[in-house]
Amino acid sequence: MTARLAVAFLALAWAAGAPAFEPHRFALLVGAPSAGWGTPRLRFAERDARRMREVLERLGGVREEDARLLLSPTAAEVRKALGELAARSSAARARGEETLLLLYYSGHAKDGELRLESTRLSFDELRAELREAPADVRIGIVDSCQAGAIARPKGVRRAPTFDVSRASSPGPQGLVLIASSAADEDSQESDAIGASYFTHYFASGLMGDADASGDGKVTLAEAYAYAYGRTVGSTAGTALGVQHPVYLYDLGGAGDVVLTDLAPAAGGIVFPEGLEGEYVILDRSHRAVAEVAKTGGRARRLALAPGQYTVKKRLPSETGLLVGNVSVGTAPVTLDEARMERLPLSRDPQKGFGGARWSMLAGFGGQIFFDSAARSGLFPPAALGGIEVMVRDDLGHGLAWGFDAALGGGSSSLSLSGLPPMAVRFGELSGGTTIWKDFDAGPFTFSAGLRLAFIFLARSFPGRTDQLPDQHFFTVTPGAVGAASWRFTPSLAAVARLRLNYLFYDIDQKMNLGYAEAMLGVEYAFGQ
Repeated sequence: MTARLAVAFLALAWAAGAPAFEPHRFALLVGAPSAGWGTPRLRFAERDARRMREVLERLGGVREEDARLLLSPTAAEVRKALGELAARSSAARARGEETLLLLYYSGHAKDGELRLESTRLSFDELRAELREAPADVRIGIVDSCQAGAIARPKGVRRAPTFDVSRASSPGPQGLVLIASSAADEDSQESDAIGASYFTHYFASGLMGDADASGDGKVTLAEAYAYAYGRTVGSTAGTALGVQHPVYLYDLGGAGDVVLTDLAPAAGGIVFPEGLEGEYVILDRSHRAVAEVAKTGGRARRLALAPGQYTVKKRLPSETGLLVGNVSVGTAPVTLDEARMERLPLSRDPQKGFGGARWSMLAGFGGQIFFDSAARSGLFPPAALGGIEVMVRDDLGHGLAWGFDAALGGGSSSLSLSGLPPMAVRFGELSGGTTIWKDFDAGPFTFSAGLRLAFIFLARSFPGRTDQLPDQHFFTVTPGAVGAASWRFTPSLAAVARLRLNYLFYDIDQKMNLGYAEAMLGVEYAFGQ
């Protein structure tokens, strides 16, 4: 609470006489989950970037045409987008407008560089680009490991509040850099909240929980102080240890910068003055979208977008939860704890989510048996079409699992002793389950695993049913799976997959047959 009281005092000190700063706002939001071969893919970097864009467009005065969202970009693409926004800012200044340029980055960083796929962008270059950008206020927010290296040692601070000052210039001018962790610390993601700790709290603060002054506006100082305190508190018990956000503040002029204004968003959830505790707000997928650390004495409004939400409150002494559903429209909805349901901790709506990512794969391919006699007789090459539902990040240890089904068939000519060649029609229906591990390599992912399936085979002999009746066969087919995929959008990937299977056959004779299935398809990831 000390940080909040300090921010409130500073806000009151300059608000009475500081002139309004209403700049034309530009924002570049970057989500970079992959740093190339051998580096684990971040699970929430792209979601963090999309979330920040949504908040800044809805509450932060950033027009849609003035925002750029880059997902899994290269360093060259970041430079290009930053240059385009700088040019738009320069044109706005030439028209006499005040301007603000904000860069947000969530992704990998190491040794003083942002790592974007296999490309690099140094902190020195990024800092110089922001410092020289043609905007009155330039803000850089970097959520990555060792992010504090973007701030020069002379200027970096861990303190939770900015020194907001009054001056004779008409409004704030200069550069602010905010880093999610110190130069020797790792920034951490959370499975439970489905985001990085720092971005989750920074975004929650922008939606209203950081409004320490109660004026319906969230300033840069308020947002940082709130994110600092919540990040430090939430990471204190993690395996990697406490994560300390830091900042470099080189902002002159009168007053602070307002990042979000809650007034235009008339809806949301109001937490009455009598409520106290920590509340988590979940969307329809049970992903955390915001948190509120509520103290008594003053009501607080969280400016959420219209939609259906679940609000949960952890009760003291680990005794359970209060859980309630809230429908947010265009008017504020007051949270009534008396109408919330008391549940045991085992029924936590977030429990078991763990950041699981669902996807569906559909494709076409073929099947071929290795034994030449089988291939040219009873098991001809077959065309296949299939689907698979997959779940990643659900089992831990980087393992994934899925269920699949396929339908296919083929035809050939069969030669038997003493009989002329006869036509054979072959069909199959199969279903199985697979467990595998992914290995990321930039935009490509390679996978290897094991599969257990059941297969139903049917054969017919057109024109010879008097001599050879139709045959049906059901058996188990264990095997191994390998795949390679290329994700060309956040939700879509092209997939090439190979299965090596083993068939136990005992209709007219007992034999074990190996066969391969190859498929090309498209995978769609839900909620990406």
